[in-house]
Amino acid sequence: MPTKAPLTSIECISASHLHDELASVQDALSCTETEETWEVISRALSRFAALCNGNASTYPSDLVAALRSSSRPINSALSSERTRLSGTATEFMTTSVGALGRAFEPLIPHYLPSLLTLCTRANKVFVTRAKDCIHAVIEHTQSPSILHYLTESAKDKSVSLRLAAAEAVVLCLNSFNPPDLEKEQRAREIEAIIRVTAVDANADVRKVGRKIFDAYKILLPGRVQRYVSVGLDAPWGCL
Repeated sequence: MPTKAPLTSIECISASHLHDELASVQDALSCTETEETWEVISRALSRFAALCNGNASTYPSDLVAALRSSSRPINSALSSERTRLSGTATEFMTTSVGALGRAFEPLIPHYLPSLLTLCTRANKVFVTRAKDCIHAVIEHTQSPSILHYLTESAKDKSVSLRLAAAEAVVLCLNSFNPPDLEKEQRAREIEAIIRVTAVDANADVRKVGRKIFDAYKILLPGRVQRYVSVGLDAPWGCL
């Protein structure tokens, strides 16, 4: 008898129905990953994704609460050395971000660090999936708080993470509401990223850093001269 294809969308008829579904998923996610249990965890993540593809976002507070309380096992799955399990977890995160949109913002501290850490992997499959998910977080939440995490990642010893962080900053500058980026804290974070990418040992990171600076000049023209005067754009030559 052929294996039944997994459900890709589950519609809940009530909040209590959603609570029952989430409780079942969370119970499966609580398993410690082993050779015998990793597929159980993967199926639970797929079912969670099906709930998000359905109408779980109709109950955003319940969905956010479930994602917050399950952050440890989901992050563990994201960080798994098993390509399939990590892939399922990353795809689930992308789905949940799309379902919640801006309501995902309070979950950024719970999940973005793990996604950024995935960008340090030697396997490009992990890195590509993580970057796609990070870009989804940026596009759907529109949260300038993301810049804080990217500022730290831009200083990491991993070239692949520094490059992913720089590329994500470009997306932030092209996506976020300009008045949000004009706030002192966010402007300083952007300037800090420009400084480190301008002198990065990797040519690809420096190239993306130039794109960040070009966007910065358009978004924050009133701040540019002060930083140019102290040699901020020296690695790229004159304006």
